[in-house]
Amino acid sequence: MPYVDRQNRICGFLDIEEHENSGKFLRRYFILDTQANCLLWYMDNPQNLAMGAGAVGALQLTYISKVSIATPKQKPKTPFCFVINALSQRYFLQANDQKDMKDWVEALNQASKIT
Repeated sequence: MPYVDRQNRICGFLDIEEHENSGKFLRRYFILDTQANCLLWYMDNPQNLAMGAGAVGALQLTYISKVSIATPKQKPKTPFCFVINALSQRYFLQANDQKDMKDWVEALNQASKIT
């Protein structure tokens, strides 16, 4: 469930597809940092990680062209899946439920100034 942390960032766990079309999703902790203009993901909540453990992935919000709910054709066996289109890459993410997915899609679209 996405929540807002003390630094006013949207945070929470999502599953991200390791490599496009691999079908293998990994649980990661995401931080949508509008101040730094990026979406970061970590192995776990950074508070639980060792000091200095960095993000395992990052995406500049300015690179995002579209965030939308994945179609059944794109991900037939993945419920609550949405896709981030950025540059020439697609990132497939899976939320815990319908509300989570909707909240993340809205937050990402808002943060990347997509109308």
